[in-house]
Amino acid sequence: MKKMVMIALALALLLAACGKETPAPQTVSIALDSNPTTGFSWQAAQSEELFKIESSYAVKDHPEGMVGVGGTETFTLTPLKAGKTEVSFTYARAWEGGEQADQVVYTFEIDKNFQVKMLDGYSTGAEEPIPAPSPEIK
Repeated sequence: MKKMVMIALALALLLAACGKETPAPQTVSIALDSNPTTGFSWQAAQSEELFKIESSYAVKDHPEGMVGVGGTETFTLTPLKAGKTEVSFTYARAWEGGEQADQVVYTFEIDKNFQVKMLDGYSTGAEEPIPAPSPEIK
């Protein structure tokens, strides 16, 4: 009889666990205007290593043969673990002692299900700060 009760209880717990859906992990995409032909590029850094950060670059449409055309650098942040971190993107020339033009900084919180929430976002600039673009969280 005890064995039957234990089996029934285990089956009930298993069925209850099956009914709960864990949301898919979210990713964050941040698109920043960039022109690597000037020697400037975006560098990403985190206060806590909570994200895997990957980047890609796409040049803007332009007439054939045109040089020095800018584009968009897109960073994709994939959560690795829960916590709170500050992620900064600095537009700088690495070989000139890090001459900095702009910086965009975000604070993110990642929960145990890898759902991401932006807590803050701001920018600073060498001359006039660029607006901090709104990250796309999906």
